[in-house]
Amino acid sequence: MISKLKELLSNSYSPYSDLCFSCIVVMKDGVEFKGVTVKNATYRDGLYAEQVAIGRAVANGYKYGDFEKIYLMVGSNDISDLKYLNERVITEFFEPMKSVILYTLDGDNRVLKVGNLYNNIY
Repeated sequence: MISKLKELLSNSYSPYSDLCFSCIVVMKDGVEFKGVTVKNATYRDGLYAEQVAIGRAVANGYKYGDFEKIYLMVGSNDISDLKYLNERVITEFFEPMKSVILYTLDGDNRVLKVGNLYNNIY
């Protein structure tokens, strides 16, 4: 999964920011949906990688209860940069006991449960 996430990072569009993310959402039936950060000069109109991946799943007919895992990678070696993930969109579609697997470029990782995101992202 790490190599897939790293490859996806190169598709991220963040010309005004050094911080980009990639995401892969895995459904209970094994189907994967990918997403990357898409930012422009109006930062509030940017898209989070997890929004893109989850949105693709929803557009394909998946709903709450169909999501199994979510993998996210930040385009840096600083695990604290993952504080910028959109926990609200994740908790909207994932059951509380599902896993969120977070990676940095250098392989540092952290595994959290969706229900604990608000308490554990720094």
